[in-house]
Amino acid sequence: MKIIKHLSILLSLVLFINCSKTKNTVTLIPEGYTGTIRILFDQKNGNDKKYEGEKRIYEIPEKGILKTKFSPQFGYHFPEYYYVSKNGKRTKIERISDLNKSILDTIDKNKVYAYRFMFGGEAVRVDSLGNVTEKKESEIIFTVGKPRE
Repeated sequence: MKIIKHLSILLSLVLFINCSKTKNTVTLIPEGYTGTIRILFDQKNGNDKKYEGEKRIYEIPEKGILKTKFSPQFGYHFPEYYYVSKNGKRTKIERISDLNKSILDTIDKNKVYAYRFMFGGEAVRVDSLGNVTEKKESEIIFTVGKPRE
């Protein structure tokens, strides 16, 4: 029994060490925006990379679609979401990672959240001659608003 306990602790440590830590992110959303937000990565004509200390900054435009030169990250990190007023004041938006009925029953129905996260990896469609006919970039898509609406 002790051996199994020690092996499970050792396995947990190995898995934890091998998980890749990525840069934390701060997503800045125009105050009052509700709806779908898309962050498209590896865009040649996208916004330049911007940091606050070690954190990546994603500044979402008024229309909700950010094209950025950042590459996508794969691994764990701690994202933050904020509304930003015209004068730069930030108001935190809570994230709901698993929106289900039990969560819906407990959240504040008058509060705005970031939720319904989807992650799209880069994908290409190739014809029979090997030519790329369609390319879809890596992206994050999520919703900002009141989940009950």
